[in-house]
Amino acid sequence: MKKLIIAAMALTCATAIVSADTVTSENIVGYNKAAVKGGVQILGTQFDTGDNSPTGVFGSSLPFGSKIWVYDGAYAFSVFEEDFLGNKAWSKPLDLGQSIGYWVELPAGEGTYTNIISGDVYLADAVTNAITDGVQLLSYPYPVERTVSQLGFTPSVGDKVWVYKGGYEFAVFEEDFLGVKAWSKPNLLIGVGEGFWYETTVNTNWIVTRPF
Repeated sequence: MKKLIIAAMALTCATAIVSADTVTSENIVGYNKAAVKGGVQILGTQFDTGDNSPTGVFGSSLPFGSKIWVYDGAYAFSVFEEDFLGNKAWSKPLDLGQSIGYWVELPAGEGTYTNIISGDVYLADAVTNAITDGVQLLSYPYPVERTVSQLGFTPSVGDKVWVYKGGYEFAVFEEDFLGVKAWSKPNLLIGVGEGFWYETTVNTNWIVTRPF
């Protein structure tokens, strides 16, 4: 098991991190300390924060003018802003929940900001997401780093995984002259809290079995 980010097991109650809701022995509370850099990056929320909107995930940890972009056939965004009364808030309650990847864009000239995303670790034995013809912005549904070959896709020849870390790098599922099918870069890494693009021409399901 690679780098499962778990801060503590909530065997009875973890009020410092979890709200007043009842916490049973099945809860595992964890966090990911993410460095959000100037420019853009693709992230993912791999914990149930109780509020998987920009407000719940990022709060006021990012500078004014920061934007979060989600993609579902078209882009939608939320911007962290201050109104004329001095109220500070995200402009739109986007869904940044499990398996969703999203862009975070900091204003030009900003440095690195540290954001801690905490919440319950998802413990379902498996998670199923529909993968449709085209591109989708995704994140691995559990807080574990994965290589492309470990993501759990059932790929068709020509499918691609795109990772952005200041520039794009991709892996393509291809077939050689012997008929052997494999990812071109099976060890391309997606870290904890990172998102990625998936490109395909085939409708299928992405079924991820819990890796811990």
